[in-house]
Formats: sequence, C-alpha cells, structure tokens
Amino acid sequence: METRTVMQREREEQSSKMSQSMQLSSQIQKKTFTSSDEDASYSDFYPIIPADLMSVKELLDMDNLPRHRTWEILKETLAANKGYRRDEWTMFGNEAEKVELDVIRNQRVLRKRVDTMALRKQAQNKASAHLRYLERLSQRAPDFAVPLRAHTVWEGMTVTLSCIVQGCPPPKVTWFKDGWPLRMSDQPWNYSLQQKFGVNSLEIRRCSPDDAGKYKVVAKSPLGEAMTFGTLVVNLKYENAAQFGSTFPPTWVREAESFTLQCTFTSALLPSLQDATWFRDGIQLHPSNTVDIKTADDNASITFKAAHKELEGVYTIQLRTCDEIQEHSAFVYIEDASAAVLGGPASPLAVQVSDVNKDYVFLTWQPPSADGASPVEGYYVERCVVGEGEWVRCNVNIQKMCYYPVSGLKEGTLYQFRVRAVNQAGAGRPSKATEPVLTADPLQHTRTTVVKVDRGRTITVTKDELEGEVKAPFPPTNVHACEVSDTYVVLSWSEPEPRGKEPLTFYVERSLAGKSSWEMASLEMEVNSPRFPVFDLIQGQQYLFRVRSINRHGVSDPSEPSAPVSLGTQEAVPAAPHSVMAVRDTDTSVLLQWKEPEEKDDILGYYLYCSERGKQDWKTINNKPVTKNRFTVHGLKNRQEYMFRVKSVSRAGNSSYSDESPPILVKAAISVPSAPSAIALLLCTGSEMVLGWRAPARHGGDPVLEYYLDQREKGGKTWREVNVKPAKKRQFK
Repeated sequence: METRTVMQREREEQSSKMSQSMQLSSQIQKKTFTSSDEDASYSDFYPIIPADLMSVKELLDMDNLPRHRTWEILKETLAANKGYRRDEWTMFGNEAEKVELDVIRNQRVLRKRVDTMALRKQAQNKASAHLRYLERLSQRAPDFAVPLRAHTVWEGMTVTLSCIVQGCPPPKVTWFKDGWPLRMSDQPWNYSLQQKFGVNSLEIRRCSPDDAGKYKVVAKSPLGEAMTFGTLVVNLKYENAAQFGSTFPPTWVREAESFTLQCTFTSALLPSLQDATWFRDGIQLHPSNTVDIKTADDNASITFKAAHKELEGVYTIQLRTCDEIQEHSAFVYIEDASAAVLGGPASPLAVQVSDVNKDYVFLTWQPPSADGASPVEGYYVERCVVGEGEWVRCNVNIQKMCYYPVSGLKEGTLYQFRVRAVNQAGAGRPSKATEPVLTADPLQHTRTTVVKVDRGRTITVTKDELEGEVKAPFPPTNVHACEVSDTYVVLSWSEPEPRGKEPLTFYVERSLAGKSSWEMASLEMEVNSPRFPVFDLIQGQQYLFRVRSINRHGVSDPSEPSAPVSLGTQEAVPAAPHSVMAVRDTDTSVLLQWKEPEEKDDILGYYLYCSERGKQDWKTINNKPVTKNRFTVHGLKNRQEYMFRVKSVSRAGNSSYSDESPPILVKAAISVPSAPSAIALLLCTGSEMVLGWRAPARHGGDPVLEYYLDQREKGGKTWREVNVKPAKKRQFK
C-alpha cells in the first residue's frame, strides 16, 4: 500500500513538473505588450509559482503513517530532492523576476515612444488642416488685372500681346486665335510665349496678314475661368496692293451657250486678299453646279455653263485692297437663241412656283421680249418628274395670262416646270426649267410637335394622335375663292377639326346661284389638298361651291356653301411709256431715258428696242425687263444715228410700242477736262520766269485748246489771274 502511494506521487510530481514547464513556456511565448490605454494584470508583474503536489494535510499526517524501512529511504530521498528543487526553483524565480522587470521597463519605453509618435502625428494632422484652411482663405477665382488690348502694326513689324492674370491657385492660361488654340510648335520661329509673375505675353515676329485676327486668352482653375480679347490688325505695304489690270467689257451671249467673265490684276494678290467677290444686279454670286468662280494670284474669273435670260444684268467684281474696295461693272446681254419654229416667239423667263400643296402648285412667269412673226397668243405649261426626263403638257387650252394653277400632281414627288410662248407660227423655245419642287402638305409642321426629354432625346407627337379616334370625317370649313381669273377660279378651304388619323380627300360640288341642285365639279379627279382650280365656268354666271371630306370610313356632310363666285374680267395690257429720249454717253453707247405710264402698279419692267435711222430694222436690246426708267445702251456704232422705243411688261402681256425717240448721233459726250499737273519752274532770272506743266489726264472728249494761269503770294489766300489772253502751249513766260 505504501509503495503504491509513493509511486503514484512520483508520477503526479513528474506530471506537475511537466505542466508547470508548459505553463511557463506558454506565458513567455504569449506575452504581449499593452499600450497606455490598457491596464496590466497582476500576473504580468508577479509570476505565480504553483504549490507542491502534496497537500498540507498529507504533509502533516506523514508522521502518523506506519513506519517502514523502505519508506524511510524514500522519505530521505524525497526530502533531499525537495530541498534541491526548492533551491533550484528559488534561483529560477529570481531570474524570471529580473526578466519580467526588464520586460516592464521596455514596455514603458515602447509605450512612451508610441505615445510620442501618436502626438506627433496628431500635431502634423492639425497643422496640415490649418494650412489647408489658410489656403482656402487665400483662394481666388482667375481674373485679368490688365486685359489684352488691340494693336495695329505694319506688315513685317514685331508686336507683343500681354496681359496680367491673378488667381489662387495659379490658373492655367491658354491662347486662342480666331477661336482656335494657338500652338507654338507650328511656327516656333514666329511666335514666342512667356509667363512670369502673372504676366503672360505673346510675341509675334515679322507680322504678316495671316497673323491678323482676334486673339483670346482663357485662364482656368478649379474656381472658374476668365477670358480677355484683343484684335490685331496688320496694315499692308502700299506697294504690294493690287489694282485692276484688264477688265471685261459689256458682253453679248447667245441663249443656252456658256460664257466667262475675267479680270486681271497689276500684281499678284496677297494670300489674305484673294477674296474677289462677284455680284449680279447687287446680289452676290456663289459657286454652284452651274457657276464656277476662280481666283488666282493675278486674275479672277466666273464661268456659267449655260446662259439663260435670267442671267442678264450688271455684273460687278469687287476687290478689297489695303485701304479701299475697288470694283468694276459691265452689262451682260443674253440674246435669243434660234426660234424653235420659223416665226415662233422667244422663250418666256423667270418661271416661279408658289402655293405648293400635296397635288397643286401655282406658276407665274414673265412674257418674252420678241413676239416673232405674229403677236404672242398665250402659253403652254409643261411639267416633268425629276429623273424621268419626259415633259408633259399641263394645259390643253392656251393660257393667255402669265400665271397658271397646276393640279393633279402626285404627293411627295419632285417636279420641274417650264413654259412655252405660242403664236400663229406655233410654240416657241421653252423657258429655263424651275428648280425641283417637292409636293407636300404645307401645314404638316403645324400638326407636329417635338418634345425634348432627358439626355437630349426628343419625342415627336402629331396632332392626329392627340385628337383621338375619328371615324366618319367632319365637313371642311371656310370654302372661298382664293384666285379669280377670266378663265378659272381657284377654290380654297380649311380641313375639318379634328381631322383624324386617316388620310383625307375631298369632293368639290358646285351649283348655280339661286338653284338647289348640286353637281360634281371634281369629276373623276381625286383632290388631296385644300386647293382646287375650276376651269369650265361660264362668263357672267354666279356659282356656289361646297366641299365634302372623305376617308376610308365614309363621306362627310357637305360644308357650308361659299359666297357667290363668278369669273373675273380679262386683265388689260399696260400702257406704253412716253417721252423717250437718248443722251450721248461714249463713242459706242448712249443713255436712254423715258417716262413711266400713270398706272404702273402691275408693270414688271420695260423692254427696249433700237434701230438705225431710216432702216426700220428694230432689234431687241434687253431680254430681261429693266425695272428703272433709264438704261445705258451699249454696242452701238460710232458716228451712227439711232432711234429707240420702249414697251411696258406685265403679267397680262406687253404693251404697244412707245413713240420713237429723236435720232441721236453716237458720239462721246464732251465734259470738263481734268486739271493740269506737275507745274515746274523751267527758268528764273531777276525779272522773269518760265513755267511749264503737264497736260490733263482726261480731256473730256475733245482736245484741250487753251490754258489760264493764276498766282498768289506765299502765305496769301487770294488767287489772281496771270494771263488775260489764254496760253495755247504748256509753257508760259
């Protein structure tokens, strides 16, 4: 029993040693440092030494146990071991305590160092925040204390554009010329940019006309942007300014042929001045499919691929020089081409399209200047679908007036129109075709609304969608005559409201005034637009008209009848001008003047005719009506007598000829000569002097015969006559 107990205690003692060793090892390995914000435990400062494996009670009762020799030996052995262990454990505890104190001291040093770093970081953050606050207080949006100013320099000089910009943070400065960013890399030898202490400057060396323009400086920063402008004007050297050399004279071109007008210059145009501008009757011309404009260094030209009567007029070219705008003008006459039939009339001109609808247009034009072998009786109107090339006649009967309503067209189709004049010999040459015209609803834009939504998107809403579902259509309203002629009446009306989504067509009915019977006016004809011409009316009768709407659901009730309508009276041709008079101008031209008739509201212009005296061979001067009452006639023979007469032009036709003007001899008019120049002292003695001078640059159409001299004292203001008898030579003693 005692032996078993001793062995058991030995095992427990060994187990306790191992447990204590593992516990100390665990405490050393898992030791961590605590910061100043954590509380250290008691065990961190004083190590806990475990008690002996044997309890106190067992030690006290040890002597009361039965005695045995083996037990005595074991007891002595245990006592010796216990003393050794106690000494060993005491030494280990002292060393552990020293280590623990070193650890605590190191902890305090580390904790102090960590606290110092934290305080330093906190101070740095506070200082940085304060600096940012001060920086925000000092921030300022960009502003130009001294803006750019305009400069004017001579060509080849150096100019510096400068400005002063302020702002915090310093803004980014960008230069622009005529709206484009200025890049120094393009011409580093010509441009130089500098930025010092807020002063931004742009130096331009050897200024040329290309450097002229509007300069802009933009300063940007996170707080905003500012800009300033300045204009640079570069004056050219006078010796480089080009003048007109040879110019184009009055020109005659046959109809349908091409022609070119050209001017040359005395010197090459500068790159900045190559902008010769062409005009016809004051309207600027631009390049197109039929017009070609070219401007080179020493010449400028304009070319027309085909001549038409509409191109007749005064052509002007303008050239901008250093200090002025030079111009040259000349008249271009378009002569009639050969007649389509022998004795046939010339072609009409100025065909215009108006009142375009889905299936209807209204045409107007001007009558030709030449009737042919017999007077013009009327006109044929022709149409052509663009791309097909086939011309179809629109009217069966001759239209006497210079206007006509065309109906029965297809919606959404491109058409061209032209007109032919007709006399007893037949139909003449066609006029110039109109520009392509698209037949469409002119009120479509009023039935469509575009609504803008987010992100730039749009929604198109039509009035038909807002009106709801409409099945049976409503009748039209406001039926009336919008155009009345002696041969037709054009009816107009308003579409019903609401119209509905379905396409609408119309029936037109008519009735004699006072009758109750109605008949169809639009027989076998689909009317798609609120316009309808009625031709088969009787002169002197009054008619009533009404209209019905039609869609796929049915036919509406008739509209309210229109007011009584009847054909109008035929328009009379205008009266002829009078008091035609010609005045001498140059060796090949005269100035023609006349008085307009009293009733001139409907007059479009005037046609002029000339003939040599005694021949009665009258020739047309102009093929486009002159709108004024004076005209310079070119291309006449020098020293030849001419007579002139004039016609008035209107939509109803041409008037009769005016009375003939008195004969006039074509000869340059005499005018006052220009002043002599270059007065020089040729000889001077004590009692006399000899003066000489140059002849006038312009003699006024007749040789200069004599000269008069005046003199005044130096500093005086009164001129006195020198010679009472005129001097015939360019010297005077």
